[in-house]
Amino acid sequence: MESLTLLSLRLHAPLAYAGMENPPFAGLGKERQGKDLGEGDEEVFIFDDEDLIAFDPDDGPRTRGELPPPSFHGRLADPKAGHGPGQEPWTLPAGDYLFMQWRPVDASETLAGIEWFAREGWWEGDPGKGPFILRRILEDGRLATQLLRARYSSTA
Repeated sequence: MESLTLLSLRLHAPLAYAGMENPPFAGLGKERQGKDLGEGDEEVFIFDDEDLIAFDPDDGPRTRGELPPPSFHGRLADPKAGHGPGQEPWTLPAGDYLFMQWRPVDASETLAGIEWFAREGWWEGDPGKGPFILRRILEDGRLATQLLRARYSSTA
């Protein structure tokens, strides 16, 4: 797996996502390769903390072994289009986030990246708060995976 780096991201404007049914999140690795995303398109998967991470006071955070169903899945919303019936929107608020970008090749590298992110934040003293936000963006014909989590000091 590639070298990972935990960064800070300040999001200056909120991002709105239109909800989708039946999230195609199986694996979240190269097997999907963004086949249903166009260049510059993005999708988001929201994972509740307790569904994704188990915390041991002695050993810190660890993933639970496989990706749970996300509590939300959607695509970056077109403000002109609105959202369809039964597709509630979700907004990523402006604020300060822990951030990481990588290109996992399969489900195990996706989980390993999520676990590294959770452990590194815990080790650095800011594990974040709220859900884990996994974004996938097709950039230059390649799928980039980003993981965000609101910082404790953030208003997000």
